[in-house]
Amino acid sequence: MFNLFGRSKPQSNLPAPTALQQQRHKQIETLKTFNQNVCELRRDVEYRVTCSINNVTISLNIQLPPEFPKDRPIVVVSPPLRHPWVNEQMVVTGCPGINSFSVHTDLGRVIRTIIDEFKNNPPQILPPVSAGGQLPYPSHPPQYMGASSPYPTTSYPSSTSSYMPQVPMPTLPSTSTTTTPTPRPEIRVQGNFSPVPFKYKMPDIPESFDEVNSLSVADMKELHDNETKVVDLFSSLPQCQQLYQDRDKLNDATEELARQNLDKQPMLELKKKELIEKVEEQNELRRMFDKSSQRQNDLMDQFKPAMIQANLKVAAQQAEEESDVIAEDFLEGKTEIDEFLQKFMEKRVLCHIRHAKEEKYQQLMANRPLRSTMTM
Repeated sequence: MFNLFGRSKPQSNLPAPTALQQQRHKQIETLKTFNQNVCELRRDVEYRVTCSINNVTISLNIQLPPEFPKDRPIVVVSPPLRHPWVNEQMVVTGCPGINSFSVHTDLGRVIRTIIDEFKNNPPQILPPVSAGGQLPYPSHPPQYMGASSPYPTTSYPSSTSSYMPQVPMPTLPSTSTTTTPTPRPEIRVQGNFSPVPFKYKMPDIPESFDEVNSLSVADMKELHDNETKVVDLFSSLPQCQQLYQDRDKLNDATEELARQNLDKQPMLELKKKELIEKVEEQNELRRMFDKSSQRQNDLMDQFKPAMIQANLKVAAQQAEEESDVIAEDFLEGKTEIDEFLQKFMEKRVLCHIRHAKEEKYQQLMANRPLRSTMTM
């Protein structure tokens, strides 16, 4: 069959996609349909889907084996985390959709199921390992061992508790009296007012209080039975007194800052009014600029070379028609010969002048590109 130009359509040298390749492309399309943030790492081989769980970005690295979708995909999770569906190599092995994956399974729905599982049962993000420690997951994603087996030779335990990554539990601080007090967070208060220090540090809390150690058993029993005395006792401690003083200073600083803000209110209103006036002035200048630009465009359209040439042609035709009308009036005896000669000569001269200008202008415009080319 020939196309409009009389040439046959070129024949493509690419082989037609197989049924397995078509199914593979359909699975990839379902991945992009049911999930957001899909990143293609290697075309038709490796993809990445990211999701946010409790303000932590989790990446699902999806590897498609050569015989996919006959062979199920491999999904590797990062960063290191703990979840019943993820083994020690950070490979998703507990998802029913992956374990029973077939040609009729939608890859996009399976990945969506994994993300929903992480959102319903948030995984525990593992802390970073020390310099000499071993990673709880391989530094590189598992590679295919062959065309017929998409999974590595590592055997995955079927029990949920057996493949949970083993993470050492943090050691509890010692209760000994020689333990160094835990440092308190520091609060920085900024401002130009004098009553408030620029840096505030919480008072150190000792392991024991002498005021309590010196009490007898009866006094301790009385404190145990009377909550008011407990509050009074701890309120009289130097640390609490220091906190009360610092609280009053912070209150004073807050009030001083509020007063400074109120003092700046008139200046803020004035600046706001000036800003509104500047915006109105800018809008007025913008309107004037738009009007001038429109006027400029109209003038440019009016004095375009093609428009000037057309106006000259129309004016020449108009003068010629007017001269014809004068000649017809003379032939019909409506005008005297002297009047006829005067008016007819004026119109004919005007007509010839306009025709001459039109031809000269057309000649100049025709030679203009040639002169420009020669100049370049």
